[in-house]
Amino acid sequence: MAAEKIAMGINLRQNKNKQNSGYGKYYPEVDVQKTLSLRGFAQHMTNHGSPYGRAIVEGVLMQITECLPELVAQGVPVQLGSLGTFYPTAEVKEGGAVPNIAAMDGLNPNDVVAAIHIRFLPDSTKLDNLSGPQFKNACTLELRNIVDTTVVEVDGKIKKVQTLKPIATAVAEYKSGNAQGGNTGGNTGGGNNNTGGNTGGGGNTGGGNKEPIGD
Repeated sequence: MAAEKIAMGINLRQNKNKQNSGYGKYYPEVDVQKTLSLRGFAQHMTNHGSPYGRAIVEGVLMQITECLPELVAQGVPVQLGSLGTFYPTAEVKEGGAVPNIAAMDGLNPNDVVAAIHIRFLPDSTKLDNLSGPQFKNACTLELRNIVDTTVVEVDGKIKKVQTLKPIATAVAEYKSGNAQGGNTGGNTGGGNNNTGGNTGGGGNTGGGNKEPIGD
């Protein structure tokens, strides 16, 4: 029996940058869960039918975490099967671009390189395509929350606090507010019409109060 596929939550966050063309609109972001530890990952693999126990799987994973950075640090990209490839890139220091060939004489690379990053490139072959659009097809998405970040002062320190409101709740509140607004508008309009009718009736009554002429 196949295991139930767990959905990836998608939250929406409002763009509050008034200088941006998307100001006021809501944009999706992943509802990221608690990070799974290496031991937890090993247990997950064991539970998925691995013929090896958790201790063996965890030992292999730990070896990967040691050997992979070692090879990437030597400029060697490492491909982990159909998962993808880990490779290094260099980040240039601010103002660290080499102006010409003459400046390369005796150049120390540490003077121009600010950092070395380990990057990951998902496999994009037709058989195991983990690139963005294709990997989305492997996910089951569900809308969850509206995310908002507010700035508060706690013990004299400024902190950012993130709040979540279920999208279903926000939609229900929006519909309820519109419905109440419509009813209020309708009642107000009806009241004006009734007032107008009564005033007209009052005019007729006033005419009835006049004595008939010629009796």
